[in-house]
Amino acid sequence: MRIETVWVGRGGQGIVTATYIIANASIIDGFHAIANPEFGAERRGAPVKAFLTISKEPIEDQEPVKTPHVAVVFDDKLLGAMQFVIDAVKPGGYVILNTGKSPQDAAALVGRDDVNIVVIDAIAIARKHLKLDVPNGPLAGAFSKVMGFPSLQSIREAFETQLGKAVEENFAAVKEAYEVAAVIPAKKVDASAKPKGIISTTSAFLTGPYEVVGWREVNKAGAVFPGSSFPYATGGWRIDKPVIDHSKCIMCRKCWLYCPDDAIIEAWVEREGPRGRKFRMKMIDFDYQYCKGCGVCAEVCPTGAIQMVREI
Repeated sequence: MRIETVWVGRGGQGIVTATYIIANASIIDGFHAIANPEFGAERRGAPVKAFLTISKEPIEDQEPVKTPHVAVVFDDKLLGAMQFVIDAVKPGGYVILNTGKSPQDAAALVGRDDVNIVVIDAIAIARKHLKLDVPNGPLAGAFSKVMGFPSLQSIREAFETQLGKAVEENFAAVKEAYEVAAVIPAKKVDASAKPKGIISTTSAFLTGPYEVVGWREVNKAGAVFPGSSFPYATGGWRIDKPVIDHSKCIMCRKCWLYCPDDAIIEAWVEREGPRGRKFRMKMIDFDYQYCKGCGVCAEVCPTGAIQMVREI
């Protein structure tokens, strides 16, 4: 028996730790395992991919997984940019998806009926037990449920050796995910069919219009001038997004003052008055393309006009 898996998410979500936990727990259960991450940009929020191979026999090759049996996706907003990972899953395999959406909506996002889809709201479970937006423990629990290994007890031991802290909280999250993960069976599986694609190299992380700049064009001092971040939209990193109730907004602009990403804007909008006259008014709005969902605007809003709403 040999199971090849790929885990994809964003920096800070515990992708690499999750593979180490499952690898460690599988070894405790008598398997052989190799976990190797593959990073893009070393920054929080950037796409991260990790490979994990588990086998009853010794594993001699350490090549990246190209057509996995299982894909674990930490953020449903990555499905568009990283569809190649879903396409690469073998027919009859599993896609384990962290999402707050209904199983039906999640299945529509995955867009395949020849793989088993596992739906789990890992963020809600992590917030409940850990008070953090780190879904790796619940996704480890969902993996254990559908694959039948590693055992929950071994996962607990792996938390003790890998983390050495918050073991009870993490294990509680694993257990709840194990119990509530919803499995949508594949509708039709052609065992002889090949995956629709393969997982290629790190360049597949690129999700925007990037331009390669030669060394002759780089400023001699290595300076990077303002504006270089504009092509790199960071709004996809959010778990929650700010939503404003304009009836409560007093235009104090504290949200604008404290926003670390300059994602609060004042927009002119046209409104109709009580006697039909049209007015142009300034209102607070959000540039969701660059809002990372940190929630600072909601915290400093003195009237409670801004609320954070789950987005994945």
